[in-house]
Amino acid sequence: MEIRRGSALRNVCLLLVAVLHVLGSRGPLDLSHSRPVNALEGDDYVFLLWGYDREVQEITLEIQTPLASSVVLGLGPDTSLNRSDFVVGGWNEHNETYFYDAHTEGEWPPVKDKSQDYVLLDLSRNKTHTIMRVWRPWFTCDRHDQEIENDTVRVMVAIGDSENMELSDDRTFRKSIFFLEILADVLYPEITLFYDFKVTDFLVPDQDTTYACTFIPMPRVSKKHHVIRYDAIEDPDTVGIVHHILIYICGNNTDITSEIGDCYGSDARFSQCMSPTFGWAVGGEPFDYPVNSGVSIGMPEDPLYVRIEIHYSNFENKEGLKDSSGMRIYYTPELRLHDSATLMTGIFTFPMQFIPPGSKAFRNYGLCNTHLMAEVLGRPFEDLTVTTYLLHAHLTARGLRVMHYRNGTLIGTLGEDKRYDFSFQQVRNLVNSVTVKMGDQILVECTSSTMDREGVTFVSFVME
Repeated sequence: MEIRRGSALRNVCLLLVAVLHVLGSRGPLDLSHSRPVNALEGDDYVFLLWGYDREVQEITLEIQTPLASSVVLGLGPDTSLNRSDFVVGGWNEHNETYFYDAHTEGEWPPVKDKSQDYVLLDLSRNKTHTIMRVWRPWFTCDRHDQEIENDTVRVMVAIGDSENMELSDDRTFRKSIFFLEILADVLYPEITLFYDFKVTDFLVPDQDTTYACTFIPMPRVSKKHHVIRYDAIEDPDTVGIVHHILIYICGNNTDITSEIGDCYGSDARFSQCMSPTFGWAVGGEPFDYPVNSGVSIGMPEDPLYVRIEIHYSNFENKEGLKDSSGMRIYYTPELRLHDSATLMTGIFTFPMQFIPPGSKAFRNYGLCNTHLMAEVLGRPFEDLTVTTYLLHAHLTARGLRVMHYRNGTLIGTLGEDKRYDFSFQQVRNLVNSVTVKMGDQILVECTSSTMDREGVTFVSFVME
């Protein structure tokens, strides 16, 4: 199927704070980022918009809510109220506005901060909606304020009809947000086609964990094309149960089958094809390759088949669930300058990894020595240019870091999130591309917490 488009798709400390306020007065920031935030119950949602300036380290946040007399915007390190940063605005019974910077220490409602570090830019309402827009520096040197860094932030919005600010599920909204995301204007080529890799009505086993695999042919093209975008196909009946979807490219001598089987079971056919190319996990969004690169298909050395792996987490052991999830790729004959690929590195939990109970920050490490890549691939291998990263782990994970070493010296990171959220696994762009030279080392650190567990957590034969 063909899509023709020509338009863009896309949608010391006190002194430092004083300086940032002055710099922030240059003018309003462009609110180029936005996300809807759903209520815990009901169909209502708020709309969160934001923009930031990386050079002077400032951010503007705007929330648009259903009509309310009080609005609370909260930023926190996790889903609890403990150590959360809030800003409160609204109208009292005399229709006079109020606004202040606040925090919680595990109890509701928020209390006013001694240091007022948010600046109110707009507080208004009409017949249907309320709007609050605020500005602040990333770092305020107030321990009650959430620092804005390259980490996931849990956003909470609560609305009400009085200053009492009582919490109710249908008027409380939560979402994990990565504020410092980098967006690039993406132009579709004049000719853009799409193709689906998916299962059809697969009966999900009524067990906690299932890794289901099958083989699917690549789209047949008569000349080289570039894949420039991919997106998950999410079956509405299995949202929350499908944990991740991975597409592995296969060698052209692969023993394939159209059956669906256990990826890591006794059928050796499903242990083939271990080069991941496209991937999605819970909370992921569509991914566009950089404008100068794409994944090659259609050449003699390119794969004719892929292996699709879908991980189901059916913790409630529901019966009778049928799934038709998968991945959609977009490709074009209008070639780009470079070919892209995916490097998966991390902790290979074979034959077994374990995490002891009661651990606040238990760390596992996985090392990739790139000097082995040529040996593994059987041919010389050029240096890598890294532009994006996806951090993937499971429920005990609290932080992930990908460290880049050269000659035994740490020279930077290829991705990091100190506040990892399992339900928000998003491909993220690097500020600047990074060159990984053959011989460099890539070290993945996964920090887990098992404070809520009494037994040992065992993990076997999966990538973290």
